[in-house]
Amino acid sequence: MATVSGMSGTGAGIGTIIAFKLIGYFSDRPHVAASHSFDHIIVVAGIVPFIGMLLVLLLVRNTKATEQGLVRPI
Repeated sequence: MATVSGMSGTGAGIGTIIAFKLIGYFSDRPHVAASHSFDHIIVVAGIVPFIGMLLVLLLVRNTKATEQGLVRPI
């Protein structure tokens, strides 16, 4: 359990570093800096949770363990 927790924390940290670098890169581009530089970033930040929800709904399925009563049905 501790290994999984550590790996997920590491992944979250690396993802945060990459996100901040990308946000800085896209907001500092010359042709974007003259206008509203964070508009595209805000739109993408709003769409990402929706895409995550769709992926969970599409990828999580009942398995043989559900039929055997080992886990609850989805």
